[in-house]
Amino acid sequence: MFRSPLVVSLVKLALEEDLAFGDITSELTIPRGHRSSAVIVAREKLVAAGLPIIETIFDMMGARAKVKIEEDEGTLAKDGTVLARIEAKTADLLSAERTILNFLQRISGVATHTRTIVAQAKGLTVLDTRKTLPGWRVLDKYSVKLGGGTNHRFHLGDMVLVKNNHIDAHGGDMRATLRTITAKKPRYMPFEVEVRNLKELQTALEFKPQVVMLDNMKDSEIRKALRLVEDSGQEPMVEISGGVHPKQFARLKKLGVHCVSMGALTTQAMNVDISMRMR
Repeated sequence: MFRSPLVVSLVKLALEEDLAFGDITSELTIPRGHRSSAVIVAREKLVAAGLPIIETIFDMMGARAKVKIEEDEGTLAKDGTVLARIEAKTADLLSAERTILNFLQRISGVATHTRTIVAQAKGLTVLDTRKTLPGWRVLDKYSVKLGGGTNHRFHLGDMVLVKNNHIDAHGGDMRATLRTITAKKPRYMPFEVEVRNLKELQTALEFKPQVVMLDNMKDSEIRKALRLVEDSGQEPMVEISGGVHPKQFARLKKLGVHCVSMGALTTQAMNVDISMRMR
């Protein structure tokens, strides 16, 4: 995971941002060969995530470091918990510090935020979206999974997802669009259809999609839509989407909803507080 080409490329980019012209302060103050140890510490309650990336960062710097990870991925850590210990040249520790913390704070932040939302889910499956930080898709999705969320599509080639804009761009006729798609798509590939009202849902069900997305529907519409799906004799996964908030979870569960998708898992996550202490 943390040695995958996507993650390695992201680490290289982060190091280039910080070290393209070297670390002038460390070069001027730290004797060559001087070594130190450091600890990575949680400064608030958080879900520990992304710790193996520390080794990747040092490897991409060409620096030798001894890294001991103290907490398992996905562990709920208290304020003051030592997450990892590092031994390396002092200058390398100082040069890597900000990059290490930037990654850990974001990865753990998304995992922590997701854990908070999923804890309120009342048994609902909480899906993520592709609303991820550009370049960070694999890490944001990893964080969501560690936080207890469920990954949806990773990229546009995962599955066919027919949205309103696809239909509008294809002439505005949902039935004609779905007829074209089901005739041409790979047989093994599942497909999902986004619907805005019951009429669109009825049309979508004619083509037996594996997933239907009820977009921005009111509770009364959701109730009718679920009944329509049940009466069809089909069992597609029904995804509720469009500004879903945890305050709605209990109500949606009562309606019979099983699955919600939330861009907020990644778009509204805040970095958590993690520090590095030198010794």
